[in-house]
Amino acid sequence: MKRMTAFAMMFMLLLNGISYARTYKIGMLQWAGFSSNNVADVKGFWKSQGIDVQLINLANCQELYNAFVNNRIDIAHEMIGTWVGLYMEGSPITNIAELDWSHGGDKIIVKKDFNVRLLKGQSIGIYWNKISVLFFLNKYLESKKIRLSDVRPVELDSDGLADNFIAGRFQVIVNYDPQALRAERQGNGNLVATTASYTGCMPCGYAVKTESLKTIPKDDLVKIFKGFIEAVKWIKDEKNWEEYKKILNTRTFEGGQPYSDQDLKQMLDAVRIHDEKNLTERNKDAGGLFTYLNELKMMLKDNNLLKKDFKAEEIFDNTAIKAALEGN
Repeated sequence: MKRMTAFAMMFMLLLNGISYARTYKIGMLQWAGFSSNNVADVKGFWKSQGIDVQLINLANCQELYNAFVNNRIDIAHEMIGTWVGLYMEGSPITNIAELDWSHGGDKIIVKKDFNVRLLKGQSIGIYWNKISVLFFLNKYLESKKIRLSDVRPVELDSDGLADNFIAGRFQVIVNYDPQALRAERQGNGNLVATTASYTGCMPCGYAVKTESLKTIPKDDLVKIFKGFIEAVKWIKDEKNWEEYKKILNTRTFEGGQPYSDQDLKQMLDAVRIHDEKNLTERNKDAGGLFTYLNELKMMLKDNNLLKKDFKAEEIFDNTAIKAALEGN
C-alpha cells in the first residue's frame, strides 16, 4: 500500500510539472532590457511551457563573461558582439536569437572644449573593451572621419570612467547612466551620441556554447522562447505596469534601493525589447541579425581586428526562435 501511495504521489508530481528533466541556467545583467527573463520567471510563463529555468543575476559584463566561459550558466543574455569576440578567441559559440537592443542606454561624452578631430592617437575611456561596444564607438568615429584603429580604447568600470573624465584624464568616454550623466554634469561634458543615434548598433540576445547546444533538445529551446514571447506581450500591456515595476525592482534590480516610476520608465525608454514582429524581422533568414553580423565583420576587417574569420550562418542558429514564432 505504501509503495502504491509513493508511486501515486510521484505520478501526480509529474502531472503537475514539478519534476523537470533539466534546469536551464540563464545568466543576465541587472539591466531593464533583460527584464523579460524576470517576467517569464515570476509569471510562470516558462513553467506553463513545462520548462524549468533558473535566472542568474551577474553584477557586470566581466562576471557574466566569466560565468559563460566557465560553464556556470547554460545560456547567456548579453550583447551579441561580445560573443563574436569570444568566438574569434577560439571558443566556439552559437547565437540563438536577438531579443532586444540598447536604444540610448549607452552614451558618448566629449569635453565641451575638445575638438574631436584631434582624437588620433589619443585614449578613449570605455566601460567594456569588447567588439559589442567598439562597434557603437566606431559608428560615431566614422561620422567624424576617424578610424577606430587610430585611437586607444582604455577599459575602466563605469564609476572609474566618470571619475577620470571629470579629472580631465579622458577627453572622450563611452559610458552609461547614471555615471554617464554624472560625467556630463560634473565634467564639463557634451552628450554627442547614444545607441539611439545608430538604431540597432548594440543588439543583445541569447548565446550558447556550440558544444553545449548539441546537448539541448530543440524543443526545450522552443519552449524557452515561447515563454519569453509571452513575457514580452505581458510587459507591453499597460495594465500590468504596477506589477511590472515591482518585478523590475525586486528581481531585475534585486539588492538595490527601489527605483521610482520615473527612473524605471527612463531606463525602459533607453532599450527596445523586441515584440513578435521585430523578433521575426531580426531573426529570420538574411534578416536584421545577419546584417548586423556581416557589418560587424566588415568593421573588424577595416580596423585590423578580425582575428578569426566567420560567416553569420556559422555563429547564428535561428531554428529554435523561428519555430517558436511560427507556432505562436
